[in-house]
Amino acid sequence: LPKKHRVEAATRPLNVVILTAESMNTRHLSLYGNPRKTSPNLDAFMASGARFAEATSTSSWTYPSNAAMLTGLMPSHIGVKDWASPPGVVPAERTLLAELLHDAGYQNVGFVTNYFLWPQFGLNQGFDFYDRLNGSERAEDLNQMAFDWLTEHPDAGESQPLFLYMYYYDSHSWYDPPAPYDTLYDPTYSGPLTPELYGHGRSVIAGDLVLEPRDVEYLLALYDGEITYWDIHFQQLMDRLAAEGLLENALVVVTSDHGEMFGEHGKWLHGNSLYEEVLRVPLLIRYPGVVAAGRVSDTPVMTTDLMPTVLDLLNLPVPDGLDSLSLKPLLTEEPGAIAERPIYAEMNGEVNPTSISYGVAPRYHLRSIKEGNRKYILAFGVPEENVLYQVEPNSLYEGENIIADYPAQAEDFHYRLYSWFQLPTQFRLIPVMFQE
Repeated sequence: LPKKHRVEAATRPLNVVILTAESMNTRHLSLYGNPRKTSPNLDAFMASGARFAEATSTSSWTYPSNAAMLTGLMPSHIGVKDWASPPGVVPAERTLLAELLHDAGYQNVGFVTNYFLWPQFGLNQGFDFYDRLNGSERAEDLNQMAFDWLTEHPDAGESQPLFLYMYYYDSHSWYDPPAPYDTLYDPTYSGPLTPELYGHGRSVIAGDLVLEPRDVEYLLALYDGEITYWDIHFQQLMDRLAAEGLLENALVVVTSDHGEMFGEHGKWLHGNSLYEEVLRVPLLIRYPGVVAAGRVSDTPVMTTDLMPTVLDLLNLPVPDGLDSLSLKPLLTEEPGAIAERPIYAEMNGEVNPTSISYGVAPRYHLRSIKEGNRKYILAFGVPEENVLYQVEPNSLYEGENIIADYPAQAEDFHYRLYSWFQLPTQFRLIPVMFQE
């Protein structure tokens, strides 16, 4: 419904809307090349914005990747004692994006789903209102929470700018979209696989459930159906914000915390590796009149860059000491350049059998560096698992391990990982396999 008291767009404060869609594999969005038209509403809305063709999440699972996005720091630099078993808390002294926006006069409102976004983990710092669902509800439920809040606050965004943060769960397993999206992309499947049978993929990972190629096709169709269902509700949110006058002067960001795997490299789900399939995420930014419409940037970027980019686009100070850069020069017509830089990612292994991630994560920590078309992955304490790849333009992005052919490059990457991540001393020494 339109606002009762309209304020001219020219005098409105700049609102900020950040939407994160959980576990959204970039290649499954039509905007990123999926031949299925999975995201027509997102495609149309972001036609007046910019798209990053190669945005890399700093971790392959929810908690560390979101903490990195909201702090501008690599997960291992944030100060969380343990990410999974049991989860630690983002330190109160760590500054989050919402806190800086609050200091700049914003009214901050967040609606989230996934357990690791719940208030007890500290990512709600700086929000005036922050509410959660249990994690399994759908986009329509999360939207309704936002709609109810907007109804209760009819003057939102008029005298005080609004920061709206929405965190959706639909493209996370289970892949069980409601009708008609459950049969939208594969109406003829008659095999044994069901959303309930696949569940969170644990039986497939354990080898108890073996999927045939036709089963995987159906699984991908369910996943794409989840994306299309989310896309419908994305548009409904945009329509409501537009009716409230909140999009007339707004910076809108759409991204994801990590990708998803469907058997590539023998992996399923996420939180299991640092392969590109689970690290590449959509990153879309729309700010009419400032961000160049239709721009596609091929410069590799990291999701940590979100925090300084938002601040810079708002002409707010960017804190010192971040592990990230403002992407504003890549988004606007203003002069400036960002030199290509190494792209880093990390995930910790899990040895606690009671941890939620135990059945998926490896037993050792992983760190990676990608520069140009080469990528090196370091496995803590397991040198035979250290790998060097030439990254291909399409999945499978990582193919043959070429570490034996390029020991000098592997050694260089190894030292740079040690420096960037401030790794323990025992990982500074180059494994014997690198010596020429």
